[in-house]
Amino acid sequence: MSYQRNSARASLDLRSQYQQLEGRMRSEHFNPAYQQQQQKGQNIPLSLPSSLAQRNPIPYPIDAVTSDPTIPAQLNVYDHDRQNSIVDAAAGTNTTHSLNSNNIPSSQNNNINNNNINNVGSFTDPSMLTLPKMSLHSHQKQYDSNQNDPRSPLAILIPTSAQPTDVLSARFSAWRNVIRAILVYLSETASIQDEIVRQQLRLSHAVQFPFFSIENQYQPVSNEDKSMQKFFLPLGSGSVQDLPTMLTKYHDNLASLASKSSKELTSEIIPRLEDLRRDLLVKIKEIKALQSDFKNSCNKELQQTKHLMKLFNESLKECKLGTPKSDPFLIKLQLEKQIKRQLVEENYLHEAFDNLQNSGAQLESVIVMEIQNGLTSYARILGKEAQVVFDSVISKLDSTILNKNTNLEWDSFILRNISNFVPPNLPMRRFKEISYSNQNDPFTFEVKSGFLEKRSKFLKSYSRGFYVLTPSFLHEFKTPDKHKFSTPLMSIPLVECTVTEHSKKTKSNSEQGKNKFILRTNSNGLIHRGHNWVFKVDSYDDMIEWFGNIKALSSLPNYDDKCKYVSKVAKLSKEKAKSNENTTESVTPQVTNEQHTRYDDVSSSNFPLNSIPKLDNLTITNTTSSIPETNDSQIQNRVPEFYIENVDSPRKSNQL
Repeated sequence: MSYQRNSARASLDLRSQYQQLEGRMRSEHFNPAYQQQQQKGQNIPLSLPSSLAQRNPIPYPIDAVTSDPTIPAQLNVYDHDRQNSIVDAAAGTNTTHSLNSNNIPSSQNNNINNNNINNVGSFTDPSMLTLPKMSLHSHQKQYDSNQNDPRSPLAILIPTSAQPTDVLSARFSAWRNVIRAILVYLSETASIQDEIVRQQLRLSHAVQFPFFSIENQYQPVSNEDKSMQKFFLPLGSGSVQDLPTMLTKYHDNLASLASKSSKELTSEIIPRLEDLRRDLLVKIKEIKALQSDFKNSCNKELQQTKHLMKLFNESLKECKLGTPKSDPFLIKLQLEKQIKRQLVEENYLHEAFDNLQNSGAQLESVIVMEIQNGLTSYARILGKEAQVVFDSVISKLDSTILNKNTNLEWDSFILRNISNFVPPNLPMRRFKEISYSNQNDPFTFEVKSGFLEKRSKFLKSYSRGFYVLTPSFLHEFKTPDKHKFSTPLMSIPLVECTVTEHSKKTKSNSEQGKNKFILRTNSNGLIHRGHNWVFKVDSYDDMIEWFGNIKALSSLPNYDDKCKYVSKVAKLSKEKAKSNENTTESVTPQVTNEQHTRYDDVSSSNFPLNSIPKLDNLTITNTTSSIPETNDSQIQNRVPEFYIENVDSPRKSNQL
């Protein structure tokens, strides 16, 4: 299932400008009325703690909440790459299904779909039924470790079916209720100027935190209140849930000592918290708008990766037995592309989590900062009343919520909801860190590649193509650019062919470019007869190298001998490339046979899922003419006439 993501998703940018507030602070210090008020306050024998004295008396605003213009631009590029990846995944799924239906009988298909994919690594796998109890335990332990291994392509370390926007919206709705409770409390505080006793009773009832516990007095009853209470640290941890308990005790102890000044409360603290609560409602709507960013197809991509991993291992097993039906080289290309597609989907989801969590952390930091500043201003008013006020309220607030890190609640919230959010220090995965079994198997190497001219079946001409020799097949490609054309035009199994002869090195041959060798495909029935494929190479040395590699690989009897030969060829290719770099540093090598470089490159395996040709123990070719998109008359003018001959033809020696 593919879907369109909202590339212009909203970003919660909480950067604010505080220059105007700082100007207000400076002007207030130079105000004569303010200085006179400060001089009167010096007669009070009480002092505030140093942490409160250093706090900014004016809270930070949240009204400058805008959208960052750089974030949507970056997300548009990422969404475009991911959309292309999803389209490729949909096309690749259909192609892989048709491929498997050609190579595997229907009964085997059903068996694979029902058992091998769904029950791999589980205790219902038929291959595990005969294992001892300790083997089953160790197998399950290894399977669980692979699910959490960041290098495994079969592991997804982030939640794929979570609803973080709903959880986060509910959390900030709870914060709005907290702010509302604080506002109710401060509003009632400002109204008890002349009625101290009655005001203290009213304030005691105004402590309305419906989902917070109050020590020895109140516990949440409804399920909704209990669920909201779980968003915060428990009572006694020094966080926001301790606030209602402290306020209730304060009003019980100071029923006759309250003397309030409501001017500061009604002009600064309450309006700022009301603005914060209104802005928080807007931010909750923005968070809910990000819900579409967490729709993903990670599980679908993971199943496709498991399927290709199974095909890859089966192809290697068939090659080891000497009867390959598909080339591990091509399946590995598909597997690596699928892994990268899976990582694109996973990293997009990871980035969505990071964006939501970082924005939520910043928003909650502002909320806690506003509450801290409001409570600090309130504590300054209380500090002017009496030493009792300082001892019963201010010191407790200063030792708990006022001195806590603004991310204390947030970090605890993330750790308690690890199933819905990503841990803060979890890094994104890269393709170079992915490893899997048989990743560097010699049967996945490229023995040799280059341009060859093949004699056409029906025309007396040669068509030029790019050929890749692997330990099991000789593939013909339309172009050496594997990013665009990765499906072979023709694939010849080496177990069904032999090289018979090649042209000799003469001066005339090198001048005319007639360095040829014959590749004989064996007959496998009355319908499919053997063929003599005549190939022409640009140089004699290159022809000898092609001839020798094909002859060795087609004649080696078992898997171990082929592995030794391929490793030897790879080592010689590396030494040759290294010597060329030392002698000609300014010249780029024309042909590279270094397989490890190609497999480690992140962008080198963008092959579609239909890159494995249909092979049923015979040679199949799709080339019925010369080079595609080329006029045949032009080729006939350049290349001498040539024709296909059987191995028994008496004219074979004359043509060479």
